[in-house]
Amino acid sequence: MPELTSLFPDVADALDIESVAIVEKDYFVVDLLRLLKEIKPETHTLVFAGGTALSKAGISLNRMSEDIDIKLVPTENFMQNGRDKRRKIRKEIVQIITDVIHNSDIFSLDNENARITRDEYRYNEISVRYPQTFAQVPCLRPFIKLELMESTLLEHPESRDIYSLVTELTGKGTPVTAFPCATILSTQAEKLISMMRRTAAHLRNPEQQDDEFLVRHIYDNYCIVREKGVNVPVLKNFVQICIHAMVTSTHNFVAHQLMNLRKGWMHSGIILYTNCAFNDLLNRWYLVIHRLTGKKPIPVSDKQR
Repeated sequence: MPELTSLFPDVADALDIESVAIVEKDYFVVDLLRLLKEIKPETHTLVFAGGTALSKAGISLNRMSEDIDIKLVPTENFMQNGRDKRRKIRKEIVQIITDVIHNSDIFSLDNENARITRDEYRYNEISVRYPQTFAQVPCLRPFIKLELMESTLLEHPESRDIYSLVTELTGKGTPVTAFPCATILSTQAEKLISMMRRTAAHLRNPEQQDDEFLVRHIYDNYCIVREKGVNVPVLKNFVQICIHAMVTSTHNFVAHQLMNLRKGWMHSGIILYTNCAFNDLLNRWYLVIHRLTGKKPIPVSDKQR
């Protein structure tokens, strides 16, 4: 470890990264994944997802993804259990993960940020402290935010070797091998749904502050389209699956949610079509919006924005 630590400044210089602390945190994000890989409950599979997984899947996000999103994908047998039993099992898995982190020689639990648990342990947020040798910068949290969410997948995960910036650039150290990861297309579909929901929420309450997560999802989708193009048929199917999974209550609730999603999507499409800074991709976004909604995004004047 001391040998690798000494390489952090050189890696930051080589990659034109302003702060060495970013390279340092990236290294420990991957090291935490190494720890999580060894946790294999009988009832769930741990799947690496979200923006950090994208950045480790060859998508050049050019932003620091300092969180770890883990989907706890349940087995069919688990779903046959009663509600109380499922809650108990989820709680036990979260406790196992917490204990592994607590007993680690490298990581510790952040006592200043209490663990967040919601929805009968379906969602958990754990703040994990990591060794910090280099001066921190305001853009970084002093901890790794580990999010655990029970969720099904849109398609089977793919195994990836996860490299830190140091290992990828210098060849020193070892990657985390064969970690189950959400696919790029399924991640894109989930980000599109989140864009629609967050845009609709902003339309209902325009006085609220700008949603940093919405900006992040838009940017990540731009990066995916830039590097992978658009697979409209598969993406459309995934978006429809996400919508059906969301709306599981009464008919009125379903109709309300669909109306909000469509409104959010059309507004997102208008913003992307008229204000997007990435002009080379406007035609691709135009195509996606048209095929998914059946309507064309309409340019608006500055007074309408």
